[in-house]
Amino acid sequence: MQQIGSSQAQFTVDPQSAKRTRGAFWGTIIGLAVLVIIFAVALLQAANTNSVLGWILAGIALGWLMLAVWALSMVRKAARYGRDQVKQAQDRFDSQHGRAPVAGGEAGSGQSLRDQKLEHGMQVILVQSKVVKEQLAETNPDAETVRRALETIDMTAANGLNSLKESSKPVDGTVVD
Repeated sequence: MQQIGSSQAQFTVDPQSAKRTRGAFWGTIIGLAVLVIIFAVALLQAANTNSVLGWILAGIALGWLMLAVWALSMVRKAARYGRDQVKQAQDRFDSQHGRAPVAGGEAGSGQSLRDQKLEHGMQVILVQSKVVKEQLAETNPDAETVRRALETIDMTAANGLNSLKESSKPVDGTVVD
């Protein structure tokens, strides 16, 4: 069991983060391109002069290129792991505060518990309305079925209105798994 409550936490995204990410991406591409060019030039020089020093320099350039590719892959792996950890933490936070888990991966778009209850109430009202319509379409409608359906509609609508009136108060209760 876990305690639930309403939270007004808002998650904001820095508008400059996209520019920084794009800049880091292009910086990485340019840096790797420079290392590839240095390796190619060193390799061509070593092949043209056929000297041991040229081959050693080409080997060093290849080593730096391999090191850069390895570092890039480790940074990307760490960023992916960090992104997954933040998503898991946000999902835990949302579930602890009565919000639905984020579906599809967009952070902060989950429904609150109140919204879920209202949605369910509207579905109940639609089903009961269909029952009333079906009964009225029959030649001999069952009055008891119509009365129960209308009573359910009234009760559900009243609960939904009360929920909207109390929307400024946090939702309290216990979720039983």
